Amino acid sequence: MKVEYKLDYEKINKALGKNYQFFRRKKTYVLPLPTREPDRAKFDRGFISVVGGVIRKINNLPINLEANDDFKEKLPEIIGFPNEESEELFNYFVQVQLKQLNEGDIDSLQQLEQVPLVDDKNERKGEVDYIHFFYDTFIREDEECVKNIINRIDSPHIINDILSYVAATKEVTEKRTQSSAQLYRNHFPDLKEQFLKDLELLSKNEAFFFENIDTLFVHYTIVAISQTVLQTNHLADFHPNNFIPIYYILHWEKAAKWRQSYKEGFKLLREQISDFYAHEHALNVLGFNTFTTKDNMFYHDLKQKLQEAGPEAEKEFTQSIYTFLETIYQTRKGIEVEKYEEHKTLDDAFKDALNALKKGVSNEIKSRYPKGFEALLSKFFRKHGGSLGNLLSLTREQLLLLVAVSVGKERMELNQLWTELEKRGIWLDYLSKEEVVQVLDKLNYMEKKSDSGDAQYVKSIL
Repeated sequence: MKVEYKLDYEKINKALGKNYQFFRRKKTYVLPLPTREPDRAKFDRGFISVVGGVIRKINNLPINLEANDDFKEKLPEIIGFPNEESEELFNYFVQVQLKQLNEGDIDSLQQLEQVPLVDDKNERKGEVDYIHFFYDTFIREDEECVKNIINRIDSPHIINDILSYVAATKEVTEKRTQSSAQLYRNHFPDLKEQFLKDLELLSKNEAFFFENIDTLFVHYTIVAISQTVLQTNHLADFHPNNFIPIYYILHWEKAAKWRQSYKEGFKLLREQISDFYAHEHALNVLGFNTFTTKDNMFYHDLKQKLQEAGPEAEKEFTQSIYTFLETIYQTRKGIEVEKYEEHKTLDDAFKDALNALKKGVSNEIKSRYPKGFEALLSKFFRKHGGSLGNLLSLTREQLLLLVAVSVGKERMELNQLWTELEKRGIWLDYLSKEEVVQVLDKLNYMEKKSDSGDAQYVKSIL
């Protein structure tokens, strides 16, 4: 039977509903950003609650975890108290420990696993989405590797055992009931490999690990989301392992309009994500086709599959996109669309479809959708640049973590450090690089090859 290379109009119409719903997440999961303001994660506990959820997911535990108030009744089952006074004292101690846990103050893997999600049930949905995104991007298919890494720093302790015992778990109601089901896809294999290497390196220094694990996780989350936005905006010209530069400034530096950290940092990401929701809908429409049942296909994936099938297949699918625009989208939304012409290519079809869909996305979604990402950036990597607005910045702690994992256990030539930072999604202009050298020199992390040599090296921080 001859394979057709078309959109499946029947399935698309069914998914659209009666009033043309700009649906997403039926065939493709793109970004972990809510379209409802109440669902937006505000990170009142920082990113540690997301990390705790990821660790639970790795260990096949329910993502949501809430501590019960009835631990007083449970404690005598574990501990034989000699008198009432000692029992009350211990009750108070456990309460303090639980409070610290809720605030994300952890010093063991067991405690990390027990950090609960935020109290607000709506915001919790936002955190759960980040957990799924991180897990699918950086952990899935390497669960055993990650377990081996984190188990290396597991430090059993009686208090941790007690907290584990008194903590009751409750499954979060999710759109997909199986927490193990894959939602998102890893688009950046090199970035994932880099994360796993950095995680393993951190695990060899327990104190440094627990001080910085949340910073490492949020850094990689932001890089993955940023590159997904930038690369997807290039449609089929998506390069998974060739990052688009995003410039940061050090938090204490003076900003200026002529610096790349202004033009190619927060401002760039804000511009690039402003109309991004149209991709969420476009990729889900394109996912309903007659030649593949695979989920999470982006523009470049579809183009590659069609090119493998030959020019006639590519032409047939190109025509079907214009048929959808004219007979379904324009008919139901009343928005003028580009028509098919013989010279139109698949790239043209993707571009014309996206431009048409952008016109139909409501102003409410257009304004709310990007705010989820801005909230993430603003919470962890924001510097207020006065009249320049928000800038992407690194604090000294964030910088030292990134330098630590970049350099590793052996000293590294300074020029190589910039390359390693770029592998981790961080670009710095020459002024910021000079500032980095000054900071490292003050902390005695710089050395010269010899008294007469010009080569500079960065010492290991770990």
